[in-house]
Amino acid sequence: MIVETIPDIAGDEKPILAIETSGEQCGVCVFWNNEKYVETTSRIKFSHSKKIFTIVENTLSTAEISLNDISAIAVSIGPGSFTGLRIGLAAAKGMALGASLPIVPVPTFEAIAMEALSYTKKGEKFFIANKVNKEEIYFAGFINMGNIYKFVQQLGIVSRIELENNYSSGIMFGNAGNKRLIFPPARAIASWSWLYGKKFELTNYDLLEPLYVKDFLVKGSKIK
Repeated sequence: MIVETIPDIAGDEKPILAIETSGEQCGVCVFWNNEKYVETTSRIKFSHSKKIFTIVENTLSTAEISLNDISAIAVSIGPGSFTGLRIGLAAAKGMALGASLPIVPVPTFEAIAMEALSYTKKGEKFFIANKVNKEEIYFAGFINMGNIYKFVQQLGIVSRIELENNYSSGIMFGNAGNKRLIFPPARAIASWSWLYGKKFELTNYDLLEPLYVKDFLVKGSKIK
């Protein structure tokens, strides 16, 4: 488990609690701004259900605050791991309900796009491509506008063959691309919420569901 702490900087605003469980790793961040945050990441693959509340508790403790000091809970909403997204969202709903906090659903690919701005130049186009399965890819295109990104191709699903034939020469992040920025850190989830999340805050989140893009079929054993 890795804990990253940025030194204290003056500021009275309440921080955001961010949860990222869209991929293999489980991350939590208490975030005041881009220069003041505490982030914890579990490197144990697919440990979300066992680790999420322990990581939240440890991160809050390191930040020397409680859930009552939080302004909102930001959670990665997808696309990503079917189970991971559900665990993260369920945890966010439970804590938000108990502490009477709003939830900010953060589009996972947009949080990755924010991180990608540091790896690309202004005016450069880049793509994010993460595997759905062996033949299908979650895919979106962006352009670096300086301090912000802009969509050039909306999030959707493309085939592996289409990706190889049409986008092989572009800058591509994700596990179907250059293997960098496969999933965002919790800090990126928090940063997106800090910049854009106010208008997306939800106080009625009973029906909030992960953004899967693709319908998943749950396989079960046949009844004879």
